[in-house]
Amino acid sequence: MSPTRVDIKADKGSEETFGPEFYALCGGVWLEELDGRMLIKCYPRDVQAFLAYLDRSKRPSDSISVVEEGEKDYVALVRRHFTPVRIGGLTILPPWRRKRTAGTVLIIEPGMAFGTGRHESTRLMIRMMGESDIKGKRVLDMGSGSGILAIYAWLLGAASVVAVDHDPLAAEAARKSCELNHARAILLACSGLEGIRGRFQVVLANLDFTTFKSHAADVVRLVEDGGWLIVSGIERQYAADARALFGSVTLIRQKRMKEWHGFVFRVDRKSDSGEI
Repeated sequence: MSPTRVDIKADKGSEETFGPEFYALCGGVWLEELDGRMLIKCYPRDVQAFLAYLDRSKRPSDSISVVEEGEKDYVALVRRHFTPVRIGGLTILPPWRRKRTAGTVLIIEPGMAFGTGRHESTRLMIRMMGESDIKGKRVLDMGSGSGILAIYAWLLGAASVVAVDHDPLAAEAARKSCELNHARAILLACSGLEGIRGRFQVVLANLDFTTFKSHAADVVRLVEDGGWLIVSGIERQYAADARALFGSVTLIRQKRMKEWHGFVFRVDRKSDSGEI
């Protein structure tokens, strides 16, 4: 019997916003870019239960279809079609392509639904991080997903890196990514905002406007005096509102990539000045 696949055509970035129930029900996930959107191919163990979950989720921009397909060697497909991701001086490669490459190399398992570096919001974060002085800093990566940003901070010479995500599957993905990059010094935690203690010199937050709208003050409190907050995941229509959410801190830099915006803020509780 051919495996049953559920295809979800969704806006880019949607693949990184599904919750734990989605991944618990969908079995395996295959990601493709198609006509400017994401095609998320799911292989649920119980198709009807998965479809019922999608119906309850009520995501109006998603198009859902059920497909019967023959057996395929997906490992071979990935190896044949994967192309390296290059962002500034960083190259993201799969585990089987450890060829010598100029600049910094980061290894990520392709097809992972927690971030592979192709989405514009992640690219913005990487560019802003590369333009910032991360070396020797204590860094927090909030909503770490596959761990790309945490590992990049480590590669940039951060003194310490803490990667936090509330999704257990994302935390496991980050653990595997750290192993692939031999980044064992990164501290991984599965927690929400309420479980994060202390303050950090650099806070990375590649989230979404809804989360920032509810928790902007909580995010800012995690940055120590004189520290830096690097933010992405903001769509164009929310850019001005997002800036207003962080009105208590100083805007140092703003970047845009297609429909997505990123910001670098300085937290100055003591009203001192500086440059990143």
